[in-house]
Amino acid sequence: MEYLQNVYEKIFGSGDTADGTPANNYHTARKVVCFGNVLLDRIVKLEEPELLQRYELELGSKGELDLAKLNHIVGEAVNSSSNSYCSPGGSALNTVRILKKLGTEAQFFGAIGSDECAKELRNICQERGIEARLQCIENVPTGQCVCFMYNDTPTLYANIGASAHFCVEQLQHTACHDTQSFLRPIERKQIIYLEGFFVPQRQQVCEYILQDLVRERRHLAVNLSAPYIVRQHSSIMLQLAQRALFVFGNRQEFEEFATTAGCKSVEQLARQLLEMGTAKIIVITNGADGVQLATNFEAELEPPGQIRFEDYRAQRPEQLVDATGAGDSFVAGFLHGWLEKRSLGECVRLASDVAAKVVSQVGCNLP
Repeated sequence: MEYLQNVYEKIFGSGDTADGTPANNYHTARKVVCFGNVLLDRIVKLEEPELLQRYELELGSKGELDLAKLNHIVGEAVNSSSNSYCSPGGSALNTVRILKKLGTEAQFFGAIGSDECAKELRNICQERGIEARLQCIENVPTGQCVCFMYNDTPTLYANIGASAHFCVEQLQHTACHDTQSFLRPIERKQIIYLEGFFVPQRQQVCEYILQDLVRERRHLAVNLSAPYIVRQHSSIMLQLAQRALFVFGNRQEFEEFATTAGCKSVEQLARQLLEMGTAKIIVITNGADGVQLATNFEAELEPPGQIRFEDYRAQRPEQLVDATGAGDSFVAGFLHGWLEKRSLGECVRLASDVAAKVVSQVGCNLP
């Protein structure tokens, strides 16, 4: 089908920043800095779910696979389908792209291999104005992700490859080097955003971010990303959520998080996080059923206020085409609104509107 190719021809947008300067000028510290896995994405349109059933992959599920097995499944899927397309991807990178589209410049950190896929990723980021600082890991393949589309339901499986080897020492050097630093002064507002997929095998990086980078007006935002992430890495995810100003996730992810934290409900988990004495904004998305906001946030740098739970209706898309990247684009919309000093309710409505527009396209992209 043509739509699989058309969307990725424009998926990275224009090549310059809003002020006309090249987007690969890293001397300007951005308001949002995102850490995540960078992957070469492949979308495969399936006519039947038989391939998923044969490999015991549940429709709508997501997870990680051994690279050899992933390549085998992808090869078979591509051979049996006339509709497939490759593109750079990754959860936090999706958020960076949507932020740019909305007018908030953001910078991405990740790791790639030294293979042909890496060259393609670098070239596209440079040509399309995506500010990506990519560590090169020798003798390790660049990460891959395959999205099997059946009846507009995505089934996602990945092997993060070189992303697992993101080096904290290089990050420390960059943070401390005057001409390379991505950090704003602590008296100026900045968001450091972590996708949950980045957390496994990056314990040292997470600890460095928590101990050395997050303070004053340099705020942490974290996305739970997937139930298996919070289930398998509950301790570090809880540490991140306790320090974060923003915690994003869907209802299923928060339910798993509540279970691993020993809570009887998502609401109990949220209340425990909000009772820790720091301001926090917890955003729980639930598809067509809307968004729940749990917060004690009053204003930046002010003490936490009364704990409150607020429910918001979901913005209905004109046509649901592809739900891939809906959560990533929701985060982008919310953070963009917050940086514009909008109320939390306005941030939710803007985020819902952005996500509704994205799911009317194929891939994580605004029309």
